[in-house]
Amino acid sequence: MADGLCFTFQAFSRPFLQLTSYTMASEPQKPLRVAIVGAGIGGLMLCAGLQHMDKEKKLDIQVYEAAPALAEIGAGINLWLRSWEILRAIDLEETFVKMMDEAPTDEPRLVFQLRKSDQREGVHISDIKMKGGTMRFHRAELQMALMDRVNTNGCVKLDRRLTGYNEYENHVELEFQDGSTVNCDILVAADGIRSSIRKQFCKGIAKGDFVICTDPVWSGTFAYRGLLSHDDIEKAFPGHRAKTNPVIYCGKYKHLVVYPLSNGRFTNVVAFCTDPELEGVEWTEVPPMSANQDELRAQYVGWEDEVQALINCIQKPTKWAINNLNPLERYASHRVFLAGDAAHAMTPHQGAGAGQAIEDAYILASLLTNQEATRKNIPKIAEVYNAIRCPAANKILLASRDQGKWCELDHPRLKGVCEGDMVSKEKLDGLFKDISQAWDWVWKTSAECDRKRALDMLSTPHRAEESCVFM
Repeated sequence: MADGLCFTFQAFSRPFLQLTSYTMASEPQKPLRVAIVGAGIGGLMLCAGLQHMDKEKKLDIQVYEAAPALAEIGAGINLWLRSWEILRAIDLEETFVKMMDEAPTDEPRLVFQLRKSDQREGVHISDIKMKGGTMRFHRAELQMALMDRVNTNGCVKLDRRLTGYNEYENHVELEFQDGSTVNCDILVAADGIRSSIRKQFCKGIAKGDFVICTDPVWSGTFAYRGLLSHDDIEKAFPGHRAKTNPVIYCGKYKHLVVYPLSNGRFTNVVAFCTDPELEGVEWTEVPPMSANQDELRAQYVGWEDEVQALINCIQKPTKWAINNLNPLERYASHRVFLAGDAAHAMTPHQGAGAGQAIEDAYILASLLTNQEATRKNIPKIAEVYNAIRCPAANKILLASRDQGKWCELDHPRLKGVCEGDMVSKEKLDGLFKDISQAWDWVWKTSAECDRKRALDMLSTPHRAEESCVFM
C-alpha cells in the first residue's frame, strides 16, 4: 500500500472564478493578507504553520477571535504519530514535549486497554498497541502554549466577533460586531462546529448530493465529563488501572474513555451514553448542560466495580451533546476556506478531530507559502485544498461515527447482544480486530504524501480535478 490513506475521489469540476489580472509582479512589496477567524487549536496551528513556512515574509497573518479571553472547553485531546510528524516539520515538537512525560518514539506503546464492563465481573478484551502510541494533552494548556508561540507580534486579536463577509474579485471584506471592517486576500474559517462563516459559505456555492445539512447534527450521544485527581481515585479504588493506563470500558450503547494527562497528575474520564434512535436529529442547545452525579450513576448500574469507582469520583459532571457535521462537498471556494471543526466537525471516537485540524493547517500553509501562491491563483489553491482535504477528512468523520458504535457493542458481529449479556471470546476478538484496524491510518500512514500531491497539483497548469488518493 502506498504511503498515505487512499481512496479514489473525483474532485468537483466547478470552473474557476475569473479574476482581474492582479499579480505579485505588479505589486511586489504588498504581502498576501491572510485572515484566520478563530483562535482555537486549528486556527493557532495554521498561524504557527504559516509563520514557520513563510521564509520570504510574503504573508500578513492576522487571527481574529470572538472571545475576550481564551478559554478552550473540554479537557483532553489526542494526537497520533501522523500528527506528530507534522508538529516536527513546523518546529513545534519542543513546545508540545514540555506538556508530556516523555517525547514519543517509534517504539510500540499501549494506546488503550479494551474491556467489556457492563457486567459485575469485567472482561479484558485486548490491548491496542501501535508505533508511537498516542500523545494526550489538556486542551487549555495546549491552546495557551500555541498562543504564546504565535502571538509574539500581536497578530491574535481578541474580542473581534465576525458577523459576516463580502467577497469581491480581488479581496474579502470582513465585518465585525463592533462595526469595524477589515480587508484580506484569503479568509480562513476556523471558528468551530457552529461556524457562522460556514453558513454563509454554503449558501454561496452549489449544493451537490453529498451535502446533507450544513448545520451540526446530534449523534444521539451524551457525554458526561470529569477530570479526576489521582488522590481521589486512589481513595476510592486503591491501585486503579486508570491512574496509569488508558482504558476503554465497553458496554451496550455506553462506554467510557479514560486516560491520564497533565504529566500524570489527573485522569480524564468521558462517559458516553447513546440512544441510537436519535442519531442525526438537530440539536441546538449550547453545551455544557446541567447534570448531577445521581443521573450519571443511574446510567451505569450493574457495571464492574472499577467503573463505579470512577463514576463516584465525578462529583460535578458536565454533560455534553456530541454533535458532528454531515460531510460537505467543498471546504473552499475562491478566497474563502473552511478548516478544522468549521469544515468537518466529527465525533471524538477516533481521537482525530484535532489531528485533522492540524492536517488542514499543514496542507493550507504549504500551499499558501509556496512560490506558486499569488493573488491570481488563489482559486486554484482552493481547488487543490478541496481535492486533498475533502475526501481525507470526510472519510475520518464517517469512520469516527462507526468507531463510537463499535465501542458500544453496536456492531454486526454482536447483533442481539443486550447490556450485561455474556459474549464469547471469539466475538470479542473479532470486535477488537475491527476497532484496532480502524486506527491503522493514524500510525501506518503519513501526511507528507498528501502535502507532496498538493504541491504537485499547484505547480501544474491543470486544474485540480484528477483523482485524489487517501486510504
